[in-house]
Amino acid sequence: MAGFIRGRRRWRLAAGAAVVGAIAAVTLVPGSASAHEEHHPAAHKVGHVWTIILENKSYESTFTGLNQNSYLWKTLPSYGELLTQYYGTGHYSLDNYISLVSGQAPAPDNQNDCPQYKNVAPGTPAADGQVNASSGCVYPSSVKTLFNQLDSKRVPWKVYAQDMGNTATRENAYQCGVPGSPSGSGVPDPGGATAADQYVPKHNPAAWFHSVIDNPKDCANVVPLNGLPATAGHKAVSGLAQDLKSEATTPRFSWITPNNCSDAHDATCKGDNLSGDPNNHQGGLYASDKFLEKVVPEIMASPAFQHDGMIQVIFDEAFPPYKMYGNSIADYTGNADKSLNTPTDTAQSVVACCNELPGPNTSQPGDQAFGQDTTPGGGITGAVFISRFIKPGSVSEQPYNHYSWLRSMEDLFGLRTGGTDGRGHLGYAAADGLRPFGPDVYNNPSGNALPPAPSGSIVYPAVASRHDREHPIVNPTPAGSTQH
Repeated sequence: MAGFIRGRRRWRLAAGAAVVGAIAAVTLVPGSASAHEEHHPAAHKVGHVWTIILENKSYESTFTGLNQNSYLWKTLPSYGELLTQYYGTGHYSLDNYISLVSGQAPAPDNQNDCPQYKNVAPGTPAADGQVNASSGCVYPSSVKTLFNQLDSKRVPWKVYAQDMGNTATRENAYQCGVPGSPSGSGVPDPGGATAADQYVPKHNPAAWFHSVIDNPKDCANVVPLNGLPATAGHKAVSGLAQDLKSEATTPRFSWITPNNCSDAHDATCKGDNLSGDPNNHQGGLYASDKFLEKVVPEIMASPAFQHDGMIQVIFDEAFPPYKMYGNSIADYTGNADKSLNTPTDTAQSVVACCNELPGPNTSQPGDQAFGQDTTPGGGITGAVFISRFIKPGSVSEQPYNHYSWLRSMEDLFGLRTGGTDGRGHLGYAAADGLRPFGPDVYNNPSGNALPPAPSGSIVYPAVASRHDREHPIVNPTPAGSTQH
């Protein structure tokens, strides 16, 4: 598939493409920024963003070669940047999605993935833009999201959710994919896939905010990945592939939620894993690679991406790493090669970064996962970003988390007012000193297309603080090694 185009230079991305030639690693430290850039760092000319969120994997399992997912850990970083110190903010899934789009910290029911879809109570304001949520998961209309912020700037956006609406009695594809009304005692929230419908609401961030689900215009932006045909009372709904055909029909911000198979959540898929073999139901990182091999080249070939796009592949949380066909919560111990059956490192799953605060509703964002004291957050997941404004093969060791991501998207799309801090940042995205993506990420400001390069060709080490970018605090670590 076509990649970047600039002048006469074209990049091509092929599934399983070999990493190109050996290049000596170079360590660079980002220069200091102005006071304005500290609040709103330049994202250069990025104008379209696609965020693909995957499930339940630590950096060790995903980006070190332990598993059969070479497209993600080997191919894609050669076209962009590997963030080795990207962190989740809690356990288990839903609290991370809520943090990503609203800056709200984990709360008891969303830590438990909200088996009952019901309103947050008491829903009263708390310090730092937070809301008191002793129970429930659907936030009151006073809680705004990135989607509402984009509305205020008239920035087109969409959420594409694979399989959403396949079974109309499980979720309403015409109302943001909700499973029913959250009023009163609410309704059961389907937490697992079926053979016909592998969508789950807990992986769709739009479904959890009255500020979105009560607005029909917003719900019109939350669509199945492959769209919907016209039916009685409803026009046809375009999906991702159709929207990508022209820049005019491509949203400026696109959130992509794969189903419970394609996002690496399920070890064994209930339905199709995109392998083309109806008898093959292998899930995990094998299935997510199949999804990425299909969707990422489609995006990269699009006019919007060629112009000014950025693809982000992130994970919600770091569950214990596993080796060779394990599931989301444990190592696989049936390998013929017994050396592969040794336990891997659960420590990656329970750490936090970036001075993460627990919030008003729980003292344990990590939910005491895996029998450990997990007061911090969601662990190290890693992430991959691809853009013509990012040097291929680069690595950033700067710590970032989901609140950093939200702050960065707010900055990128020009949100300068409102929010918790009056500068356009919601909830804990407004935390003092929180570092958004900086020149270590947007490291090719010219936008000139560059050829693929081995991951780790350029390394940006972590630095002491946003006020002291010229003094690294860690030594560069070769890409692919385990981070602790």
